[in-house]
Amino acid sequence: MLVKREALDDVGLWDESYFLHCEDLDWCMRFRLNNWLVVFVPDARVIHVWGACSRSRPFFVEWHKHYGMLRFYNKFFRKLYPGPLWWLVVLGVWLRFGLVSTYFAAQRVLVQLTSAVKGGTRV
Repeated sequence: MLVKREALDDVGLWDESYFLHCEDLDWCMRFRLNNWLVVFVPDARVIHVWGACSRSRPFFVEWHKHYGMLRFYNKFFRKLYPGPLWWLVVLGVWLRFGLVSTYFAAQRVLVQLTSAVKGGTRV
């Protein structure tokens, strides 16, 4: 991200309450709310060299991603939603987490079964 110094001075640094994910969304929302232009360049190429955490600890990463989503929505949109609609958003986020987690668990089991079959080991 490229940020003008004046914009940074205006809105402040990243919200350190986010652990993984959504801190950039929070920052962009704060820029937007303070009338700074946020520009997305879809053709910009970036290579994420490490990315080891998402591969080695997918449940951990997904938990914090979904928790961050709720924190973001709570911070910026909670007052716009009537109570029941807010709880539907919360339910939807955690249902999505459950589906994604189930996918990762099934994928892990398939990898273990495939390697066991290839290795001639009985599971």
